[in-house]
Amino acid sequence: MKNPIPPAIQLSIVTVNFGSATKIRKLWSSLEKFPPEKNWEFIVVDNPTKSGDDGKILEKFFEKNERAHVIRLAENLGYGGGNAEGVRFARGEILAIVNPDVEILAETWTPLLHEIENKKTGIAVPVLETSDGKILENCRKFPSPIDLIRRRLFGKNATKNIRASGTERARAIDADWSQGSFWVLRKNLFEKLNGFDPRFFLFLEDTDFCRRVGKSGKKIVQIPAARAIHSPNRLSGGNLLKSLGRKTFWIHLQSAAKYFWKWRRHDEKLKMKN
Repeated sequence: MKNPIPPAIQLSIVTVNFGSATKIRKLWSSLEKFPPEKNWEFIVVDNPTKSGDDGKILEKFFEKNERAHVIRLAENLGYGGGNAEGVRFARGEILAIVNPDVEILAETWTPLLHEIENKKTGIAVPVLETSDGKILENCRKFPSPIDLIRRRLFGKNATKNIRASGTERARAIDADWSQGSFWVLRKNLFEKLNGFDPRFFLFLEDTDFCRRVGKSGKKIVQIPAARAIHSPNRLSGGNLLKSLGRKTFWIHLQSAAKYFWKWRRHDEKLKMKN
């Protein structure tokens, strides 16, 4: 009797690791508890730390699991580069790009996978909240330089957040862009747009990609019925004085300069129209 042909992978869940092995094991535990209804695979891309221990820990943790794959990179390629490697390996027609500090809930997958069947939708995202129920800001209007300066000076987000509340909880909400903490999108769209711009090592690569999704005629949509847990701690958070000594602050500053320079002509045209 011939062995049955295994079902084709439909959904590839990609996460990029940088010293987050413990969080990834929690993410995996939540995936096992609340798996998507499609046939799925889990791809961990390990951006190496100086010790290199995380890659070894994750390889050991997943060594007997046929559904999970660990890709160990020779150098740290950042958020965009790491995800690009995961997508290159992915076999599913649908991608879920998920941060390591996310945990899946019972209501996470079904609304998102339903929404991505809409041909007008480019990226579907859930409402992200903390473990104690506080809604986080993951969908926003496109930032201006002043928005980012205010955020650094006052230690809080100054751009308008698009969040689900009241009657909006029953319908999808269009957004300019969404943080890359949790995206569901089609692999062919990611490839058509050439993925993340390699000029961005970390920060604003998600904003830039969403702008290109919008220019392609697709929408970024938050689905209030879909929820997931996300850590409230962000690398780009905190006030200016606390941030000056952090390497991530200067990376964020460089990415912001690249982003606003890249889109300057587009934004100038918008201002002229308005």
